[in-house]
Amino acid sequence: MIDINGRNPFAKFTYREVNQKLDKTFGMGLGGRVQELKDFKWLDKQQGYDVPLYPQRTVVQFNSTYMELTGRQDRIRGDVTFGSLFFLGLISGVIYLGFIILYDEFATGSFLLGMLASTVTLAFVIAFFFLLALLSTELFTYTYLPIRFNRKTRKVYVRQANRKVEIFDWDELKFYMATTYKDGGDVRGITLANDGMTITGMFSLPFVSDLTAKEILGGTQLKQHFELVRRYMEGDDEQLIEVKNAIRYIHPVHKKRETPLVSFQRATLAALDSDENMEYPKQALRLHWTHLAVIIQLWLRYLGRLLSINTSITPKFSPEIEAESQIDPNDPHDLNKHLPEGNIEEANQPVWKKIVVSVALILFGIVMLFAFAFFVDMIGSIRGHHPDFFGRLWYLFSFNWLF
Repeated sequence: MIDINGRNPFAKFTYREVNQKLDKTFGMGLGGRVQELKDFKWLDKQQGYDVPLYPQRTVVQFNSTYMELTGRQDRIRGDVTFGSLFFLGLISGVIYLGFIILYDEFATGSFLLGMLASTVTLAFVIAFFFLLALLSTELFTYTYLPIRFNRKTRKVYVRQANRKVEIFDWDELKFYMATTYKDGGDVRGITLANDGMTITGMFSLPFVSDLTAKEILGGTQLKQHFELVRRYMEGDDEQLIEVKNAIRYIHPVHKKRETPLVSFQRATLAALDSDENMEYPKQALRLHWTHLAVIIQLWLRYLGRLLSINTSITPKFSPEIEAESQIDPNDPHDLNKHLPEGNIEEANQPVWKKIVVSVALILFGIVMLFAFAFFVDMIGSIRGHHPDFFGRLWYLFSFNWLF
């Protein structure tokens, strides 16, 4: 089965019943039939939409043969990592206490209380293994899940969360805008069976809108993202140039992992939930004092993204797919050879600015460590303990241990 969100840890087992159940309960599976879709609006693949084109920093490779985008969950990569690790720590403590209580209750002959403690402990053990499975969707997997649109073969190659590659015929795909269970809305491509109703395949475009259902189905931002893909696949050479000119950044994670600085920037864009064109960071990253409210969330997301990206490997398509994706070595539209304006701007940053940003990032990390230590000490003092993590960190960073 196909997991469009990259958040179904059971997708790799390909149990149809499990996926359908997850879809009905959490919106995580394949879908089933068209009439079961909720809050959706069809998009016309043949009709051009007169809107600006929004790549939203999702383009990995671009040339006259194919355009490759990041997967849907790349924008929130790391969220599951830090969330799962946090709750795994809490659940581990509860399970440890549960076994202590079990031993005490059965040792003293309190059978009913022992059975109650056993039931609660078992529930937390199940939750523990579920979180481990969920964590496996971000750790020791792929750095991103590529979606490759080949305008020459008119095929779409999608690496799914189950690590398999699904191949779609562009001309058979139907697209619609949809709201999701939790995180806004997206554009999805589906294939249908001969009955015209049963969904046989599905994938989602990378950009996710965090607006309300009514605003999403109005579709301005989602249409802008969809039109980028539609115009690339359906347009002539003139429209190919229009798509090319809309792309200011190439995210070349097909060659190597993103740098810590790039990870921080992308985590910041996700944390701020900017509705601006993310190709222009001076607009999308416009800071305001209210953003202090998400500074801890931002740091946790960043740590989760670093851990997730750096424990994973770069995905590769099969030799057969690469053979169908040959690029003309003299292609004037190859943006990975002829870098767009945004990449050149970042590459031409003066050395002093790169050093200042790197030092600021390190200092920010140290400050957040102290803030976290202070928070833990406060919780400990409420419970009558005094772990003094703050004092230990101060001892470490003040280098008093050297004297």
